[in-house]
Amino acid sequence: MSNAPFPSLRLSLLVLLCGAPHALAQAPMSGLKPAQGVAVDGKDVSGDTHARIIAARDKVFPALVNISVISVSYWGGSETKGGSTGSGTIISQDGLIVTNHHVIDDGTSFKVTLADKREVSATLVGDDPMTDLALLRINMKELGDGAALPVATFGDSATLAVGDYVMAMGAPYGLARSFTLGVVSNTERVFTSFSGDDIQDQEFDFDVSSDIFTRWVQHDALILPGNSGGPLVNLDGQIIGVNTRGGSGMGFANPSSLVKRVVDELSRTGEVTRSTIGANFKSVKRTGYKEGVLVNSVIDGSAADKAGLKAGDVVVAMNGQAISAKFPEEIPLVLRKIADMPVGTSVELAYMRDGQSGSATVVTEKLLKERGKETALRMFGMSISEITPKMARNRNLSSTEGVLCIGARSGGPSEIAEPAIKFGDIIKSIDGTPIKTVKDAIDTYKATVTKDPIPEYVTIEFDRSGKNHLTLIKPRPDKPDDPPRELPKAWIGVATQPVLKQLSKQLSLPDEATGFRITRVYPRTVAADSGLRQGDIIIALNDKPLTPRGMQDAGMFSRQVRQLAINGTAKLKVLRDKQPTDVDVSLERTRLTQEEALRDTNRDFELTVRELTFFDLDDNRWSEDTQGVMVVNTERAGWAGLAGIAEGDLIQKINNTPITDLASYRKAMDDIAKQQPERVAFFILRGTRTQFKFAEPQWKPITAATPEADKNAGK
Repeated sequence: MSNAPFPSLRLSLLVLLCGAPHALAQAPMSGLKPAQGVAVDGKDVSGDTHARIIAARDKVFPALVNISVISVSYWGGSETKGGSTGSGTIISQDGLIVTNHHVIDDGTSFKVTLADKREVSATLVGDDPMTDLALLRINMKELGDGAALPVATFGDSATLAVGDYVMAMGAPYGLARSFTLGVVSNTERVFTSFSGDDIQDQEFDFDVSSDIFTRWVQHDALILPGNSGGPLVNLDGQIIGVNTRGGSGMGFANPSSLVKRVVDELSRTGEVTRSTIGANFKSVKRTGYKEGVLVNSVIDGSAADKAGLKAGDVVVAMNGQAISAKFPEEIPLVLRKIADMPVGTSVELAYMRDGQSGSATVVTEKLLKERGKETALRMFGMSISEITPKMARNRNLSSTEGVLCIGARSGGPSEIAEPAIKFGDIIKSIDGTPIKTVKDAIDTYKATVTKDPIPEYVTIEFDRSGKNHLTLIKPRPDKPDDPPRELPKAWIGVATQPVLKQLSKQLSLPDEATGFRITRVYPRTVAADSGLRQGDIIIALNDKPLTPRGMQDAGMFSRQVRQLAINGTAKLKVLRDKQPTDVDVSLERTRLTQEEALRDTNRDFELTVRELTFFDLDDNRWSEDTQGVMVVNTERAGWAGLAGIAEGDLIQKINNTPITDLASYRKAMDDIAKQQPERVAFFILRGTRTQFKFAEPQWKPITAATPEADKNAGK
């Protein structure tokens, strides 16, 4: 469910970030009775075990929730909204919900559907990308005074054994709650490289690790997209894991022993603080050593580096206690032992180096966040990110100063600059102003785009692969041109299709005549009163034969009509029931086409509409007095898209204001932008049915001092 690129695993395992479906899907909360030899999710279980499954289900199922997320990402040079769903479990009476980090990643708003179908909003308490866990809190005021919530409790994942029955609960594909039954396959799963002795660092993107502290509970309960964040439950009705990944018949859950510690710290401080010494470790499986843990690498300037630790050292004791990682599965335990120490702790390490013993005192440092703040500089056509220490290390940068370009919009100012600004470039200055942080970039950007007039050119200094470049971008937006309208020409109110030789032969037309068959005579036109009929085949115009030779000539008839004079008369020779007939038709002015109609794009609602045309009325069989504006496009996760407004809808009212044309629509939307209501009602016509669609905008505050700056920055 993440917007970020998804990691793939060795051994041909495609691990999906989500998980759990059918089996006893939608089973009632009670009423299922024990039976002998019952088959549950394809597994034969005894009557007693079946009774325990039902009892365990009923302890946790009421606390299972569906989570809907609206997210904003900044890849590709612009702000992009997205929508997704996941699962979670209520774990406290004050509304705490445990779920996955990748469920809520980049989220700006969260809706939670409870077991009784009530939908309430939630806020983010905190998240921990390094364990893929997150904590939400239900807005309890929306439930009313004295509301009581169903709550699930944690069990001890350390008691799990291979072969134990477990249940994976969640909301697959955003559907209603369900669960599947499975058994534990492995209680200390780690993902390794092909060699089998290096832990594979699963990253949600290039900079965010997710596996280094986790030994997963592997099970075979079915996991599908949408179940991410749902609970893994034992037969005592306790949460013993949080399902995170699944695929190819295998599911993987964060063990409750780890989840409880993360949840506790998130609930208290909103973040998880960890220690590090700046060294990476590897098991001694292939080193020839019997005990200890191999120092795989040491980061320059880190605590380990300052203490004299080197790659190749084998640490055998920590604070006087023996330490060992004989197998990869033990590496997360070593890392967690260091991470759980208070920042600033002195650690005495004993190690072996080239057969000689040694010691070092290392003072732990705070493990800094991996991913930086992101935003979009809309009028520059560029999205940027803060450079964290890990991001700088991954890119071999000498410092964290500047901002990282994480995308340039196709055809935007940054992309068409010479040289163009690309993904991975480090922005160092804007129009001579040094850029050290994201805030610097935003402030300088706002100051630039609020000038009157906006500068034609802006100088951007950036580094790429150690080389320093200057480029000019043109931030001044070009005023969108209205679609060109053709000068009025002569027109006959019919739709036609070419009749080619083969079709003429099949229809047994006289002399295999070719021409144009009338597929529709438009009502309320002069042609409708001329005697022309659907099915007539026009074979000549003003005594000139019509001879289309292929579908490329489909517009031949209308083109020849347009060469005539408006209000003149056209003499048509038609075949009707294979008999030639002459029909004289007075020529009208051409009607406005859908391609020529004026358009309007509203950035707040991410909604594009256009004028209603004669052809819209005819295509939809709407009456002549129908009014409104046609929807051309909506962004799926924009305010209009989330309300259910779709391409082809006709907007006729907005908050009881009649929409008769593009001008009335624009005024109504301008009024809404000023009023910023919590709910906007759109009355639409879709086909033959009217519908109400309700949008719930999330208005962003406008800074009193610089309203235009905030507006232009898209902030």
